[in-house]
Amino acid sequence: LEKFCRREPPLTQEELAEVQALLQEHGTLDCSRAKCKDPKTGKPTGPFSASAANAKGDHTGSSMFGSWLRDNCIIAYGLFLTDPDGQGCEDSKACIGAIATFLLTHESYRMELVIGGHKNVTGKDEKSWMDRPHIRFIGETGLEDTKWYNHKQND
Repeated sequence: LEKFCRREPPLTQEELAEVQALLQEHGTLDCSRAKCKDPKTGKPTGPFSASAANAKGDHTGSSMFGSWLRDNCIIAYGLFLTDPDGQGCEDSKACIGAIATFLLTHESYRMELVIGGHKNVTGKDEKSWMDRPHIRFIGETGLEDTKWYNHKQND
């Protein structure tokens, strides 16, 4: 990769294709191990875990088992951009579908309370932090993560 790491001149289309082929050859672009899977069926549920699974496809050994909204939006967008007519597009649609279902099912009322001025979640009162719209969810089930945390994207 060293020959591609430069400021000037910009990479050519041919060089970009070469980088992509090199990364694909080494499995760098394969994000399939991070796909969340239904614990009952073993089938992907749409979102991606914050950590790649172990060899058995299990995320439970990691403290980063959750699916993060921001990260999944970026992953879905990247999958669509890099493979708009293939599996990347299908994975992107499944991921966005899971995010939409989660937000509509579990978080829309929190957003309405905050936007409508009925809930103040901006303060330092830790008791109000769980009232913030959740930015992490359980990708395997689509359920919200009810463990206490501050619901900042950078927590």
